[in-house]
Amino acid sequence: MGEDRLVEIPRSDWEEWRDLYKRDWPRHEIAFNLVQNYINWSKHDRKIKDLALYSLNGSWRENGTFVIIDRIDLYMHTLDESLDTLRRALELVDWDYYYVAVMCEHEALVLDTFKKLNVRVGIGRANTVYFLPKEEALKFNVTVPAGLRLGSLEPGHAKIITDLWPHRERGSEFSIERLVRWNPSMGLFDEQGNLLGWCLFTQAGVMGSLGVIEQRKGYGKLVVMAFAKKLAEMGRNLYASILVENEPSKALFGGLGFKPIKETNWIRNRERKFVEWSVEPYLAALGIS
Repeated sequence: MGEDRLVEIPRSDWEEWRDLYKRDWPRHEIAFNLVQNYINWSKHDRKIKDLALYSLNGSWRENGTFVIIDRIDLYMHTLDESLDTLRRALELVDWDYYYVAVMCEHEALVLDTFKKLNVRVGIGRANTVYFLPKEEALKFNVTVPAGLRLGSLEPGHAKIITDLWPHRERGSEFSIERLVRWNPSMGLFDEQGNLLGWCLFTQAGVMGSLGVIEQRKGYGKLVVMAFAKKLAEMGRNLYASILVENEPSKALFGGLGFKPIKETNWIRNRERKFVEWSVEPYLAALGIS
């Protein structure tokens, strides 16, 4: 059997790897989107720093199991119903570092792994994933009020978005600027070109970081409708991951026809040594010591 190890999936295999997730569509669409994202990104940068796409022992064809580490973001998925290969892969991650397990569907498995390896949880934040089929988004009738316009975001907007983002932490501005540069986005602007509202498209193919300069003006709804329609025209189904306690966002997406499809958790571990990216500032901002 030999010893388990994490083996990077070579770029030449990514298309074949991605297509594993077409089964039972759209059940594994987020995994499909993730691999497609990095295929797209590899055209911008062949050697993205702090990015590794791992399988367990190179066995991805058999089980569809992966762990992707992108800076502090950690994504996982498997087609192995027993979760055995995912459990073994997670035990090989270097948990001395701080990671955010993004939209994690395997909370029990992650927490068991932490217990076994003596990793401390920083915080878990429960989210509900909302879904809208592209056919529905194509029906949206987007009307822009006089004096406003919609358009893609520019790299210079990353700082404004980061400064107003409640989940920001060290490195967030780079992560947001990269999404603006390399993925579709939507901004709402006034006649002077000032940014009024925005939404980004994450690595997982999820509408994220929705924000507005002023509440209760209808800016958020307008941005979501316009962006959902734009993504649907690109052939994308629509997903949003919303904190369970975020009632305004749930009402906004629900009111547009998005349906809750699953519960996930964003799990942050506490690093075990002095590292560049630390969970502590994020926890401090939430009042957690």
